[in-house]
Amino acid sequence: MHKKIQNILIIFTPFFLITSWVGYIIYSISLGTEVKLRIQGYDPRDLLAGYYIEYTIDWNNTDCRQFENNICPEEEFAKKNLNRGRFYTTKEDAQQLEKELQDSNNKAEIIYSYHKNKYPYALRLLINGKSWENDDK
Repeated sequence: MHKKIQNILIIFTPFFLITSWVGYIIYSISLGTEVKLRIQGYDPRDLLAGYYIEYTIDWNNTDCRQFENNICPEEEFAKKNLNRGRFYTTKEDAQQLEKELQDSNNKAEIIYSYHKNKYPYALRLLINGKSWENDDK
């Protein structure tokens, strides 16, 4: 009987740990406020990492009025190595997205869930104010 309980614990412990971790992330995101950060990006086509757009936050063109005291949290993002990030997408979408990001007429932004002194989570990519995922290509 003791061995049976031990086996059940061994099987379900990873499930509970992952569920707890995901729950914590969802809770952290819900605490934050959505903020739009301007980005600049390109597609390096890293075969090992998959297809993604690597972006850099463009603090000079970000509206800092969305933050406390109208000051962008550049240092806070830098401490967490978040001034650069990756937006993963499919192979087909990466090429189209790269073209759109390189077009200087387009405005690219990442929506973050931000709460001061907490880890900010990237939520969505916007091109000219529209969600990339909802774009009818």
